[in-house]
Amino acid sequence: YALYLSCGSDVINNIDAYIEFAKSTKINAFVVDIKDNETPAFPAKTFENLSPSNYSKAINSYDDYKNAISKLKENGFYVIGRITTFKDSLYVKDHPDDAIIDKYSNSPYLHNGSYWPSAYNRNVWYYTLALAMESVKEFGFNEINFDYVRFPDRMNSVMSSLDLKNTYEEDKAEAIQRFVQYVTDGLHDLNTYVSIDVFGESTTNSYVTAYGQYWPAISNIADAISGMPYPD
Repeated sequence: YALYLSCGSDVINNIDAYIEFAKSTKINAFVVDIKDNETPAFPAKTFENLSPSNYSKAINSYDDYKNAISKLKENGFYVIGRITTFKDSLYVKDHPDDAIIDKYSNSPYLHNGSYWPSAYNRNVWYYTLALAMESVKEFGFNEINFDYVRFPDRMNSVMSSLDLKNTYEEDKAEAIQRFVQYVTDGLHDLNTYVSIDVFGESTTNSYVTAYGQYWPAISNIADAISGMPYPD
């Protein structure tokens, strides 16, 4: 039973209230953001080295964030760090060549107000795993949860105008599967569990989604998967 916390400073600096509430319920775990799109939780060394824009926008100080995670662990909660993966406008600002590109403007493709690093791009894989491993080593997360482990949705009508930077000529499902293998291998070396979030339709086990999530290809790699049902 988990409670999800954003990394807003009003949340991180009020952690005692969330702990008190959780103890009055069945809640035994917390999911806490490490990085949401344009919302980095703390000034990670990975950001400093690989995404200065994320580093400069860190919401909390290192010490405030560490204090919050430490209190959760000291109170006996299982703590999961959440990373928004292939949706990172600040990383794209620093590395436009790693993004999905609009061929007509030769600039990063803007999808629903955000820029997306390509899930084919190995630089993005390295950056993501580096951030996850740093977070585990520094704060002791029991599990890392990867969200947006996919290509953008609703792109069929514009695919011909996009360069996805498919260097190795992979299917989308291959790229997503290999990314999950890559981060899982790295985090298992730190005795840390890996979970990923997928759209609910991915759980049907019947087809590869247009954004690359294919249940048989990832369900035997990650330790846990959250299928997200949307009422619409």
